[in-house]
Amino acid sequence: MPPLVSDGNPVLRRELLNVLRSKKAFVLMFVYAAALIGIVYIAWPPAGDPRAVQSEKTRILFNIFARGQMVMIAMLGPAFSAGCVTVEKERRSLDMLLTTPLRGGALLSGKYLSSAAYLALLTAATAPMVASFLYLPGLDPEEIAGLYVFLLAEACCFSMVGLTASVFLPRTQSALSVAYLAILPVSALLLLVSLAFPRFFHIGAAIWPSGVMAVAILFMYAACRVRIARPFDPAPRSLEDEENSSSQSGLVLMRDRFPDKLLIPSRREEPMEDGANPVLYKEMRCEVFGRGTFFLRIIIQVSMFMSLVFLTFLLMGREHIFVYYLIAFGLLAAPAFACDAFTGERERGTLDMLLTTLLAPRRIVLGKFLASYRLSMMLTGLVGMAMLFYLFVPTQDAPAGFVERLARLCIYVLIVGATVLFETVAAMFVSLLCRTTTASMVTSYAVVFLALVAPVAAEAILRVFTHVRMEEIARYLVTCPFAAAYSVAARGGGEISPLWIPYLAITLSASAALLGVMMKWMRPIMDRVRPAG
Repeated sequence: MPPLVSDGNPVLRRELLNVLRSKKAFVLMFVYAAALIGIVYIAWPPAGDPRAVQSEKTRILFNIFARGQMVMIAMLGPAFSAGCVTVEKERRSLDMLLTTPLRGGALLSGKYLSSAAYLALLTAATAPMVASFLYLPGLDPEEIAGLYVFLLAEACCFSMVGLTASVFLPRTQSALSVAYLAILPVSALLLLVSLAFPRFFHIGAAIWPSGVMAVAILFMYAACRVRIARPFDPAPRSLEDEENSSSQSGLVLMRDRFPDKLLIPSRREEPMEDGANPVLYKEMRCEVFGRGTFFLRIIIQVSMFMSLVFLTFLLMGREHIFVYYLIAFGLLAAPAFACDAFTGERERGTLDMLLTTLLAPRRIVLGKFLASYRLSMMLTGLVGMAMLFYLFVPTQDAPAGFVERLARLCIYVLIVGATVLFETVAAMFVSLLCRTTTASMVTSYAVVFLALVAPVAAEAILRVFTHVRMEEIARYLVTCPFAAAYSVAARGGGEISPLWIPYLAITLSASAALLGVMMKWMRPIMDRVRPAG
């Protein structure tokens, strides 16, 4: 290893050794490359097509490949960087690092470069695959060069977003969720711009968004340098500090006010009723503050701001686009509140106490599920209150009848509720199998993303590069909530497509099956997967 890495920055050397020597790094790189190779293999234009047809299919294949990499980097960026500093806070080792001769800038650069370097390595591993596109007509080398300039800038920028959240927030779970919440609108904007401009990845066009992301990296790094130079509180904030409104800025959550008490129920002085579920009581009245109201306030403020942006689509009569936003918000919020259902018990050392109680596994699972699902649905409901405009203020493209609009609104609510239900149950199931909350959160986001969003990519590939009929392609979208919401809009003939019915049936059945498995196999799995450390 070069002397700059081994002697100049020991943090970078340690982090790189830990990342590159782990089995997870090898498996992730293999899965990442295999998924992209599979896309190229399926969509490779046949040799017998005319040159003009090959040229068009080559450009479509290149765009699908490029946008797929954009989305995958957006998903992986925070996973490697959002826990860099919060892990040190949780282990009580940050003060030891800051009191060494190592400068704060060296600490930040070592943490940042280790996470960004692995993402850059993942991106570079696909270069030979993309270079094979040059054997097909219709693609210029400048477009491939522009693609990799943009992807490397995106990887560095999103890694910096995760590191910034890790520096300013006290917990890994909060940092990961806030980082994903910040990256979601940026990724959506980049995807929309790439769809609007066919030559977006040309080197002459890609240099501009890459430059903007480079400037953003410098600003975020400067903010992190200022924060790392100030002292950190090694102990988690107490519940009194979390509830002290005088120390909070912006939105303030109060236990005794509506609708705040829907999110954070007030304390109860009287004993629990006979037959009450103590796990549900604990999760609802204690675990919310275990995550921190600062985390909740950030989610509420950012989501409300974004809802104002998507409200324009609602007023234009494109209510399904606003429903897309609610689904995407649920995809971010639900795993964040359910991924520590069981890993949190392991990390706090309370797993053995939970297993030796007289509570049946069914009550433990139901208590944790109801608390997580309730919190996720309350947050989604607060964001989705603007859907009432669709009901009482009909637009030009909306159905004229109040009853029909009410029916469609009820279907949208069912789709969003079923989606959040599946995401909550899936995250809990992953938490049952993982040892740490960080691994559970990253895995939960990956599982939910593949289950709900990957069918859209499969539909695009089959529609363009195969001769499968549209009726058969629709079968691949029955697990996609975005397709179910779009089927309700039915702009063509005015009738509601029945695609949302199998989606609800499959989603509810899968959620019930996972809940049943957790209730039946909770004790054997938790005995096998012992607490971390």
